[in-house]
Amino acid sequence: PPARPHAPRPPTPTMAPPLLAIASFGVYAYTIYWYAIPGAGYLPAGKQDVPAWIGNLSLELPLAATVLYLGMCYFGPKIMAKRNAFDPKGFMLVYNAYQTAFNVATVALFVTELKRLSVDPWGGRLKWKNPESFRICLGIWLHYNNKYLELLDTVFMVVRKKTEQVSFLHVYHHCLLIWAWWLVCFTIKNNDCVDAYFGACMNAGIHVIMYSYYLMAALKIACPWKKYITQAQMLQFVICFAHAVFVLRDGHCPRVLPYSQMFVMANMLYLFGQFYVKSYKKKKVGAAKKTDGEKEEEDAPAARPRRRRA
Repeated sequence: PPARPHAPRPPTPTMAPPLLAIASFGVYAYTIYWYAIPGAGYLPAGKQDVPAWIGNLSLELPLAATVLYLGMCYFGPKIMAKRNAFDPKGFMLVYNAYQTAFNVATVALFVTELKRLSVDPWGGRLKWKNPESFRICLGIWLHYNNKYLELLDTVFMVVRKKTEQVSFLHVYHHCLLIWAWWLVCFTIKNNDCVDAYFGACMNAGIHVIMYSYYLMAALKIACPWKKYITQAQMLQFVICFAHAVFVLRDGHCPRVLPYSQMFVMANMLYLFGQFYVKSYKKKKVGAAKKTDGEKEEEDAPAARPRRRRA
């Protein structure tokens, strides 16, 4: 009997078309602009009281975000196991473009403000009571706030059923950085420490490299720095650890800030180092197998041609 044709696979549902994604991130970006930029809406135009603007950061937001995030990481794959994977290409394209532009703007903000105020990159002195310090504090707060948006990285993995990517390193990294930057903003409210900008600037710079790669991959554009991303991340950890040691010895910041930065950087360097070594070994084994397979094909005797029957 003739073979039955295979039933067509159900189409992979899409999460959101690009226009909806553009509208969503447009609303989000405008909300941040309305809240954080003087004269845009929430803040009056003119000079700002920086400590008052930072405000009393409560534990509710990072605690709620952590609980919901861990719940999503646990229950999300179980829910998606009985469903078809989503294909959120349009949403991811806009998200990666947004993150690239946002982090470029963050780095530019820090660099231009340090230059404008003649503040040294390491060991600079600037009091938060000085209204001119507002934009540096704004950059630190924006970087902290963006840590919540970055949780979408994991959401995309879950809805695409890429559960193997939701590793301990990935989840721990996201949770740890939310709390680390909450601690920075909580501490600098009542303590002058312009050096708190440095970790945010370095991390934003790395995110420019990362999210631009993701954006180029979504657009099918070859990325020349793809293979250097993990090395760049590890270099960031080393530089930030050295900066924390410098700040600790300089003594102009609360000691909790350099100690917490050293803790985070040591954790990340160890975990990313393990990931890099495992990935390198895996690639090396794969290359060796490929070479051995090619050699076997070269050494194998040519098969004798079969004679055709008359």
